[in-house]
Amino acid sequence: MPIRRYDVHVCLVSEQATPNFIPVLDQRFRPGEVILVVSPQMRERARWLKAVLAHRGVARVTEHVIEDAWDIPRIHEALLNLAAIREGSDLALNVTGGTKPMAIAAQEVFHAAKLPIFYVHPARNEVVPLFSDEPPFRIEERVQLADYLAIHGFRELSRDRGEHSESYILYAEEFVKEVRRFAGPLRTLNWLAGRAKRTLRVELARHSDDPRLGELLDKLERYGIARVERRELIFPDEAARFFVNGGWLELHIARVLDECAAEMGVQDCARSLEVESGGGARNELDVAFLAHNRLFLIECKTKRLDGMEIEGPGTESLYKLDSLTALGGLNTRGMLVSYQPIEQRDRQRAADLGIRIVESEELRNLAEHLRKWVNAP
Repeated sequence: MPIRRYDVHVCLVSEQATPNFIPVLDQRFRPGEVILVVSPQMRERARWLKAVLAHRGVARVTEHVIEDAWDIPRIHEALLNLAAIREGSDLALNVTGGTKPMAIAAQEVFHAAKLPIFYVHPARNEVVPLFSDEPPFRIEERVQLADYLAIHGFRELSRDRGEHSESYILYAEEFVKEVRRFAGPLRTLNWLAGRAKRTLRVELARHSDDPRLGELLDKLERYGIARVERRELIFPDEAARFFVNGGWLELHIARVLDECAAEMGVQDCARSLEVESGGGARNELDVAFLAHNRLFLIECKTKRLDGMEIEGPGTESLYKLDSLTALGGLNTRGMLVSYQPIEQRDRQRAADLGIRIVESEELRNLAEHLRKWVNAP
C-alpha cells in the first residue's frame, strides 16, 4: 500500500525531539511545511529543531505558541484557532511529543475535525497512523549523530575518521585477552605515552626492569606502532602515541560495535567525537553511538581509577558521563569501560547515576555486555 503524504505536519515540541524529526527523513512522507506547537519553556528547543528540519529539506517551518503546556482548555483553544486559520490545508498531527495535556488536547481537536493523526515509534523507526485503517510503515533512513546532536542543541565539530592497520587491532586484542597479566605494566606504558605527548619520545631507564613491560614494548616494535632506541620509547606520530596512551581501548570498543552493528541496531558510531553546545562549551566523547534512535555514550579508561583522593579519576569520569546525558535528552545512556578494576565507592556512584560499568576481565565479553546494555528496557 502506498504511503499517504501530508503537506503539513503539526508537531508538539518537548525535550524528546527525535519523534518530530524522524518523519522528514523519508522523502515519501516528508512534508513541505512543519508547524511546531511550542510553549515558552520550549522555544529554544524549537529553534534547534527548526534549523535541522530546514537543513533536511522542509521548505517552511513555523511556530504556533501556547502559553501553558499543562492547561488543557487553553491548549484546546489554541489548537482550534490553528485548525481554523489553516482550514483547507492538508494537515496531519504528529501526536508523539509535547506534554500529556498537549497530546490529549491536540488529539481531541484533530479527531473531532476528522484530520489525520499519527504516532512515531522511535525505537522501531516507524510511523503509526491512528484512527485509520492504514498500516504502520517504517522510515528507511536512520538518524545520524550529527543531526541527532543538532536537534538537541549541540554541534558535531570532529570525529576520529582514521583507519588503523590490522596490527593496531591485533595489539588491542592482546591487551583484552590478557587483561590480568598486563594490567600492571599497562599503567606504566600509559604513563610513558603521556610523558611523550610533546616530543613523541620518552626515556625508559627507570622502567626497563619489568619483564612484562618489556614484552609490551617488544609487541609495539613487532607491530610497527613504536620503537625502542637507546633506552628511549619513540613514536612515529601523534596517532601512534595516542593509541598507546589509551586510544587502543576506544578502537577496540568501536570495532566490537561495528561487528555487532546489525544485530544491535547501531545507526552511527564515532570515536573521539568533539561536540560544542550552543553556549560554546566543548566536550570530547570517547565513543558515542546511536541505536534504536537512542544515544549511548562510553567513557574509556585504561589508567588506575582507585587513587587515594576522595574525588578521584573514577568519580570524575562518572560525573562527566552524567553531565553529558544532556546531549541526547532523557533517554541517553552512559557506560564507563575500565581496563583496571573499579573501586566499590565508584561502583555505587555509577549505580546511583544509572551508569553501567564494564571493568577489567569483563572486557573479554564486551560484546555481550554491550548487547544487554543496548537492549535493556
